[in-house]
Parts: sequence; C-alpha cells; structure tokens
Amino acid sequence: MKVKVCGVTSPEDAALACELGADLIGINFWPRSPRAVSLELARAVADAARGRALVVGVFVNEAPAKIAAAVETVGLDLVQLHGDEEPELLRSLAREGVAPGKTIRAFRVGAGFDAAAEMQAWDACWGFLFDASRPGMYGGTGEAWPWRRVGDAIAGGSGRAQRRILVAGGIAPGRLHSLLASAGDWRPWGIDVCSGVERLPGRKDPAKLRALFEEIRHVEAPTPA
Repeated sequence: MKVKVCGVTSPEDAALACELGADLIGINFWPRSPRAVSLELARAVADAARGRALVVGVFVNEAPAKIAAAVETVGLDLVQLHGDEEPELLRSLAREGVAPGKTIRAFRVGAGFDAAAEMQAWDACWGFLFDASRPGMYGGTGEAWPWRRVGDAIAGGSGRAQRRILVAGGIAPGRLHSLLASAGDWRPWGIDVCSGVERLPGRKDPAKLRALFEEIRHVEAPTPA
C-alpha cells in the first residue's frame, strides 16, 4: 500500500516523511488553504523529497498556464486536480506541456457519487484520489467515510482495482484498521494522509507520522500460518 503525505510545508517534514517510507509528497498551491506555499518554498520541499518520493502539486480550479509554470519551477512529478475541473482541462494542460499521464484527479464522495463513471471521464489520468465530501471544502476534511463505496464500484467489491486509487479522509494513527475494514475485501493502491498526522495545519507531528507508518507495517505484515 503506497502512502502519500499531503499538505507538506517544510523541507524537514518532507525529509522525515520520506525517511519513514512515504511514496508521494503533496504540496498545496491553493491560496485559500492554510497549507498553501509559495513557489520558492515548494521548490525547497520538493528538493528534500527528490529521488525518494514522487512530488505532487495540489491545485484547485487553477489556470493551466499557472499549473504548468509550477510544474517547471518546482519540478513536480505529478499534478493533482482537486477542484471542480472538467475533463477538458486535460487537453488545456497538454497544450501547456503537462501530459494527462502526469495528473491525479481527486473526487469528493458524496450522496449519489458514481465512481466508475467519474473515472471513465478522466481515464487518461495517472491515478485517482477519493476523499470525503463536505460542503464548501475541497478536501482536507479529516472525515472518515466507507471506502467500500468506491471499492464496490470499481472492483466489484473484491480484489485490487487495475488503476492507481488513493483514498483520503480520517486517516490517522489508530484508525487504519477500521478504515480498511470499511473497504470490505477491496484494497486501495494507496492512502493519502494530511491532517491526521499534523500538530497544526501545515506542520506535521513526527510522533504521529512514525505511529502511522508503524501501523501500516503492522497491517501489511504477513499473518503467521
């Protein structure tokens, strides 16, 4: 199970997350987020993770040209679209030099959400992220939701989906077992954690990070025969 640590705002937090085993580091560029960083700071965070984890820039309803500029300036590996974007944006990004295969489409799972249909519309993306839906928020809710809602739709309720699927919402030390149980037999490709390992918005708590990665190792350890 891959781990994305998101909302990273300091090189020190990025380095620690990578040391503990993070596979992806998320940097937030949405100006209204308490975890938003400047391009200069984002570059420093990215450099701390470079070569050890994929660096993901998180954008909300941003202009394609600005996304492309951030990719170039910061050296982003992937772009996460976390707003109300439409699939046509992928063509606009491609014209700016950001290929569809470098994008993650984030969805907010609310009432009536159709995971399979939404993924089909964004089929060219590198991967997908599913988070809890909360009015007025574009993620970072910290709210748990039944992961089975996605698993049933894309994997028939069992096995692993053939696409990269990350899930977010309510992930924190001590919660992973119950969240995985909410997925039934399905397992996501990865998890995305943000507020659950913070001491305050944008600053990670080293003890919480270590506890979460220890729990992940325990969850993934083979069961003795």
